[in-house]
Amino acid sequence: MSATDFPKEGLAELYADSFKTVGDTVIATGHVVLSYGESLFIGKTARYDRKKNVIVVEGNVEVLSDRGNKVLADKVRFDVGKKRLAFRDFFETDREDIWIYAQEAAEAEGNYTLRNSVLSSCQPENPDWSVKFEEADYNATKKYMELHGVKFYAGTTPVLYTPYLGFSLDRQRSSGLLMPHLGMKQDEGFIYDQPYFWAISPSMDLQLDPQIRTKRGVGLYGTFRFVDGPDSGGELRLGYFYDRKSFRDRYELKNASHYGLEFLYNSDSFLGEYRPEGYREGIYADLDLFNDIDYHNLQYEALSHLDEASSRYRESRFNYFLYDDRNYFGIGARYFIDTQSLENNETVQELPTLQYHRSYTPLFDDLIDYSVDARFDNYTRQDGPTAQRGTMTLPLLFHTALLDDYLSLSVEEAFSAADTHFNNESIWSSSSAAKENHYAAVTLGHTVELSSDLMRAYASGQHTLLLKAAFTKTSVLAEGDLKYEEIDDSLKQAFDLEQVYDARLAFSMHNFWKSSESDFAADYLVLADYYPDNDSKWNLLRQELHLNYGHVEFSSRIDYSLQHDTLAQLTNSLKYEGETFGFSLEHTRLTAMDFQDLDENEIGFKARYRQSEVLSWYGGYTYDLRADSTKEFQAGFTLDRKCWNITLLFERETTPVLQRGGGGSIRNNAIYFRFNLVPFGGVGSAGKTTI
Repeated sequence: MSATDFPKEGLAELYADSFKTVGDTVIATGHVVLSYGESLFIGKTARYDRKKNVIVVEGNVEVLSDRGNKVLADKVRFDVGKKRLAFRDFFETDREDIWIYAQEAAEAEGNYTLRNSVLSSCQPENPDWSVKFEEADYNATKKYMELHGVKFYAGTTPVLYTPYLGFSLDRQRSSGLLMPHLGMKQDEGFIYDQPYFWAISPSMDLQLDPQIRTKRGVGLYGTFRFVDGPDSGGELRLGYFYDRKSFRDRYELKNASHYGLEFLYNSDSFLGEYRPEGYREGIYADLDLFNDIDYHNLQYEALSHLDEASSRYRESRFNYFLYDDRNYFGIGARYFIDTQSLENNETVQELPTLQYHRSYTPLFDDLIDYSVDARFDNYTRQDGPTAQRGTMTLPLLFHTALLDDYLSLSVEEAFSAADTHFNNESIWSSSSAAKENHYAAVTLGHTVELSSDLMRAYASGQHTLLLKAAFTKTSVLAEGDLKYEEIDDSLKQAFDLEQVYDARLAFSMHNFWKSSESDFAADYLVLADYYPDNDSKWNLLRQELHLNYGHVEFSSRIDYSLQHDTLAQLTNSLKYEGETFGFSLEHTRLTAMDFQDLDENEIGFKARYRQSEVLSWYGGYTYDLRADSTKEFQAGFTLDRKCWNITLLFERETTPVLQRGGGGSIRNNAIYFRFNLVPFGGVGSAGKTTI
């Protein structure tokens, strides 16, 4: 193989099996390779015009470059002096499987100009969809394309025309309109949500989501995301939605306007260089503040907040902690919103909480450990009793192994002092009213625990057994004028005032089995509480069972209160997740804290079926046994053709709302869908699209 050099400023070389010269033209044949910059042009023949300083490569030309894109052409013309390329029958594919064909194309300094072109991500022959355009300017470095005279085709049928369309073919963040979210609800009408994304800088961006619900009203949500350090970042969302008077009156909603603020933040280096030497830190904020629950209901995509212990209450939390291997200092706050309350004035808030903890530190040859816990809690609210409590606990823990490590014994004596003041007007006062609303106590907590961890291997599998029995009791060494039994039970519950309790025996047995011959695994737990001094000796019995075998999973939990002779909780679920078919059947029954009423009693079924590689069906049904009515129904399908997919879902849903008389709900029929062109994205519903 020989080579022909071009002028030095061209930085190009032509390789071939043979060369011949005809006048001012050099003709190359056989394994022709043109090397220019970071690209190679491979073809059958090449002609180099020395006078014009132009080279033409022809015959199934393939262009290889470091961008990872593949370019084919019937003919490539290279103007060496101007460093300009021109293509005939240009075809390019990238890593995202997007291909572009153009009858004519030109490239200079990474920018392409295309004429009479077609773009798609489907198979080139008879694509399911394609975009045809008269002319395009394509920046290969930024992967951004501007199209002129655009026609969108479904198969061979034109369905949409626009004189201009601009979009990015890159996965990098860039500003612009995102695909809209569309939907239809029976009582809210047509839903249109049009997001706009602003890439402010590499460390922050802003997304605005204006929306309209034709029968209900209009609103705007904005989400600001930021990174302020290698270990810290967060999100801030503000939102507002205004209801039409007709919609508000129809459902007797308390508020015409629904607004709120959400803030998520996490950092491991808040103080930075001002942090004490040897200490680590963390700050965590999860704020969720709003005037009613519809602020959340009307969002297309919710932020990820704390797992809610109850569907009625939403929690905001702030924590800052500073710690080393032994010491922990923390300050925190918790704020709760009762979504069924008209004012939320009676909800108890924890603002703030101060805490110090020293981890267990060994004494006397590691047989005895000591620890320190100090805490201050401020329980406040607008209406109703409030409280401030300070506690200090000093536990001593003795632990040793018995019977050749088959049995572990631990004995703990915890000295505690607590001081609690009820009602703001009597705090730190020496009046008689203060004595009546003031509770102080010094207690000694006793704990004796025996435990055993046993494991044995069999030919068919491995069995692990954890046994534990613990005796606990609190001795009251001293109390103030107000006695513990004189405190109203509602105050004990509201302010977590459980410092004094009767003697208790707690038993637990935890079994694990893992089969070595199959995919079978079992997890079985039994817990029981026994109070020897109470009329109702046995209080709570709990049983949990989890079984896994291949694609099948079964879970069951039963909590039974012997004291109230009722089920506190009953939860059962059966799931199957196969490649073609999957389903889940669940039943949940929860008793209220007074053990008189039911908080929840529902049964639900979900299923999915993959009919083929491109078509999947799914559905779900939830029945409320308390109300003796359907709570939710879902049915839909997903059609996935690799280069495009569509999801359609019909749902009958029950949405919680705040009405003029308190908490309520709205039942609605809705259609959710999503249409997506891979990899450009698509339009979708303002709601759920999968089960």
